Amino acid sequence: MDKTYERINSLFEHGLIDSGISILISVVIVLVINKIINKIIKKKINDPLKLVFPMRIKKIVLVTIVLAIIMSEITAMQSIIKALLASGGILAVVVGLASQEAASNMINGFMIMTYKPYKIGDFVNVREYNVIGTVIDISMRHSIIETFERTQVIIPNTVMNKAIIENVSNVKTQKANYLFLEVSYESDLQMAIKIIQEEGAKHPLCIDGRSKSQKKKQESAVKVHCVEFNDSGIQLRATFLSKDSASGFQLLSDLRLSIKARFDQEGIEIPYPHRVVISETKDKITKTVI
Repeated sequence: MDKTYERINSLFEHGLIDSGISILISVVIVLVINKIINKIIKKKINDPLKLVFPMRIKKIVLVTIVLAIIMSEITAMQSIIKALLASGGILAVVVGLASQEAASNMINGFMIMTYKPYKIGDFVNVREYNVIGTVIDISMRHSIIETFERTQVIIPNTVMNKAIIENVSNVKTQKANYLFLEVSYESDLQMAIKIIQEEGAKHPLCIDGRSKSQKKKQESAVKVHCVEFNDSGIQLRATFLSKDSASGFQLLSDLRLSIKARFDQEGIEIPYPHRVVISETKDKITKTVI
């Protein structure tokens, strides 16, 4: 009996009892850490689908730690561990270099899902790359943005996490959209302002942001300001409110067409550079405006 116990005892680095206690304490500590990590992750991430990856990584790490502790206490396993560490070190460097970008994208994807600088459905502007559109997908590797042209731009999460992103969807108030128009000095300025206000007010995407007192005073829902006297005409700035940038983009596009059509009907000129060519012959002098 004593010989059997001695043989079993010799299998462990610090003896059967001491090694058993060390392993037990380590398991208990790992279980406590597991519960703490679970609470933190579930508090940060509400979406069950997004919990899969961090939970899986956590499980792999904790199981690896427990196995490493158990193996380190077994005498016969120490030579194997040393051999694995020696060969695995070289392998780890090779694999690490090969998967550095992929791992970086996954970590950044986890950060994006955790801190949520943007989410699916948000309208964003990635300024450095001039990408504007709606986020339609966020994975552990990349984010996909659909632009106004209905093209899909796939951006690695490493880039998205470092980029300056304007998230217009986080703005709780209406979006102000500015339209700059120039009217010639010879045109009826008040008529031009009236047309701009009428066309904006009747457009379905234009939001009426007036207060009760402004409505009572019959102030226009569209503000038009004279901003500058240019060489060829007077520059006006009209402000139209919309619910978001996507609606504002469509609103301004429609208004440019409708306002131009009304200007043509009312004889209001949008100035543009003119060049007068004078040609002289023996009989007459001809002026041509081009």
